[in-house]
Amino acid sequence: MSNSLQENKVEKLQKKAALCLSKKVDIPSSPLWNMGMAAKFNSSKDFKKIQEASDYLACKARAKLNFSEDDKEFLKELYEAFWWGGQWKGYKEAAQLANHYVNGNGKNFMISSEVYEQSLIVQATMSAMKLFISELKSKKYNYSHIKCNNPMFRAKPYAKKLTKMNYLTEGKMKHDGVLEAAQNDTRLHRADGHFYLEAYTVNLKTGKNKTTWCVNSIYDFDPFEKKNYYSEIPLGKFTLLLYDGLSEYMTKLGIAKVFNYKAQWLEVW
Repeated sequence: MSNSLQENKVEKLQKKAALCLSKKVDIPSSPLWNMGMAAKFNSSKDFKKIQEASDYLACKARAKLNFSEDDKEFLKELYEAFWWGGQWKGYKEAAQLANHYVNGNGKNFMISSEVYEQSLIVQATMSAMKLFISELKSKKYNYSHIKCNNPMFRAKPYAKKLTKMNYLTEGKMKHDGVLEAAQNDTRLHRADGHFYLEAYTVNLKTGKNKTTWCVNSIYDFDPFEKKNYYSEIPLGKFTLLLYDGLSEYMTKLGIAKVFNYKAQWLEVW
């Protein structure tokens, strides 16, 4: 990188840093308490404390400023608070994933398959993939491992129907093979709104097939340099906006770790 480009980059960061310092706020010592007050009693004062602190720390993350121990503790406790909120609201998978992000030390994690098995797009994709597996089996082709983004599978008429499902109430397959949860399936979207379905199949002596269905995903976030996405966290009548870039920056601060997670279930057919 040339000196002029480097100087320009430093100057931009310095401006961002000055802007952050001008917006400095007190960091709440108990975000779970503030979030609970906002969610249960519609306390605008408590909601404001959490939102302003989150915005301030997001600004610091963009400017690559140092984070104090209080800053780090707030972010860690914020994610731990999501566990309590998720359990209370019925989003147990999302709650478990958020907690593992700050307490799992990057270890692989298994979540319940229930949230996937109940999904209409997953059910429809399973039926289509079983037709494909049966075709491969009849032609004596390898069918031991099939992923829903398989080009041969996606070219089949029964697979193309998956791309035309009602995305609001059923979900659908995108043109690259990614499955998108139905927009009204809040529980699945909170946990994992976009994913691939995989099938590991063996032939039983009875002539039936035993398939292990799997969803393998990574719990991570895009940095500010790549995207400016944010997550919406419902707190009673309020909605907390938490930038993905701040969540990603937590890994650089050493208070969170990216991890792989999966769900799996068996079917004999």
